[in-house]
Amino acid sequence: MGSMGTGVMIGALTGYGLYYMTNYLGIAAGVAGSLIGLSKFFDMISDPVMGQISDRTETKWGRRRPYLLVGAIACPLALLLLFHLPVFENNTTTVAVIFFALLLYAAAFTSFNVPYFAMPAEMTSNYHERTVIMSQRIFFSTMSVVSVSVMGPFIIEAFGGGIAGYKGMSWVMACIVFLGMGTTFLLTRNVAFTLRSERSNYRIRSQIKLILNNKPFCAFIIAKSLIFIGSASAQGTLLFMGQFVLGRGEMILVGFGIGYTLGVALSLPIWTYLIAKVLGKRNAFRIASIGLGLAMLTWWIAVPDEPFILFYSRFFLMGIFSAGGLVSGSAMLPDIIEYDRCRSGLSQEGLYAATFSLIEKIAHTAGPAMLGLLLSAAGFIAVQKGQFVDQPDAAITAIRVAVSIIPAVLSIIGGLIIGFYDLDEAKLKSAQSMSPRTT
Repeated sequence: MGSMGTGVMIGALTGYGLYYMTNYLGIAAGVAGSLIGLSKFFDMISDPVMGQISDRTETKWGRRRPYLLVGAIACPLALLLLFHLPVFENNTTTVAVIFFALLLYAAAFTSFNVPYFAMPAEMTSNYHERTVIMSQRIFFSTMSVVSVSVMGPFIIEAFGGGIAGYKGMSWVMACIVFLGMGTTFLLTRNVAFTLRSERSNYRIRSQIKLILNNKPFCAFIIAKSLIFIGSASAQGTLLFMGQFVLGRGEMILVGFGIGYTLGVALSLPIWTYLIAKVLGKRNAFRIASIGLGLAMLTWWIAVPDEPFILFYSRFFLMGIFSAGGLVSGSAMLPDIIEYDRCRSGLSQEGLYAATFSLIEKIAHTAGPAMLGLLLSAAGFIAVQKGQFVDQPDAAITAIRVAVSIIPAVLSIIGGLIIGFYDLDEAKLKSAQSMSPRTT
């Protein structure tokens, strides 16, 4: 359920943020993309700090759950604020207010996501149980895709479209976020958790050095970063692709939501079986990443009058390969954390989760930021007097590159880099057998 909340938060900003700021608040694409990118510098401080705070917390609820409650309240409020910003006559004032709202959005998300990501490593030490747990997370994450992609355009239209439509959508999405995150807080009251390590007072710089010496983590995080950036670039470009290239407008997200969700839902149990019994986590990740890249590449040849089956098949394939990458990748992180705990004797799940969360958010922000700069360089024309305008050929080409070439190349490279990840079940069990006692 928590993944539904975090997925909506990510999807609302990545899928709608740049488009909303550019076409409804009148902010230039390059400026809007830069604002989203700059807001993530705040995460470079807040995420590691949040991770260390949750590692050092001692309460009867455990180390993580108090912050789930904080995030369940703060995240919906931050989402509402982002889509209820006024438009000032002074453009500089509008830009400043947007940036402030983005900082609050980032802080609220961090308060929930970092502790939430740390919890699976504490819940079980079984190599295969983690795959099952993560497959359940992916299911609820997929439900968030339905909420944002399929429901979003209809909700916007139901509230009258334009700025009013986006405000109405934000209320619905905020309720979903609160439901998902609040339910997670309530349902985790009896889950297992580790106690604070006696050596958890290490300086954060020393702890980060330990993380960087964890070679499986380095291979994993580099591969995931590339794929995150590519996926964010594609997701942030979909609305532009629908409006200015395919002539489908915001309804392109409905196609994405339906096709992608079906692909994930139907393939999820198959991937879970293949990872546990046939391929293993690394091989599944590699196959899924390369497959996703090839599926994304087909956007280059997409045309307005392409057959219905081709349009939805593209999203369906993206869903299938995304499911494999998400399940295998999400199951790797708890293994990495367990491996570190066995080697160092430190319980620093929060810091690992914070590092992963930071990289994920920077990557998801780098996509829209890169898109904004690319569109600006290609001469993209922002909305004028509330009306969309025809775009120059260079801008259309830039949209195609951002939705196909960039994500395809990055995903394939990520699939190749994961070959350096060598933490299999045998290596983890060996580390567990030689583990120093932890508390």
